[in-house]
Amino acid sequence: MSEIESGFENSNDKFPNEREVLNQIESIVDSPFDFVDKFEDEQGLYMLEVCTKDEAGDTVLHTYMRAGSYTEGSSLESRIDVVYYSGDIPMGGHLVAKYQDGTWVKET
Repeated sequence: MSEIESGFENSNDKFPNEREVLNQIESIVDSPFDFVDKFEDEQGLYMLEVCTKDEAGDTVLHTYMRAGSYTEGSSLESRIDVVYYSGDIPMGGHLVAKYQDGTWVKET
């Protein structure tokens, strides 16, 4: 099955580069963060995870994933999500921003 048949973006579509992803994460996260994971392929960055702590000291994880299917997961769109933890348990999260037509669109 091709990427088009599976609903994923065509590999010729423009994806944000690593600097564009980091700029977006820095605009979302208003405190210092640590890099958790970073994955690249021949097209560049496809997944990046950074974490920070909230006021209570719990982890807040921001994950960028480029549209496509990878060993670590899949996404129909290039996007940044946030997951909130209580201790080691994920307690919820949501879409923060998606990359559409060459620009970032923040979710409200």
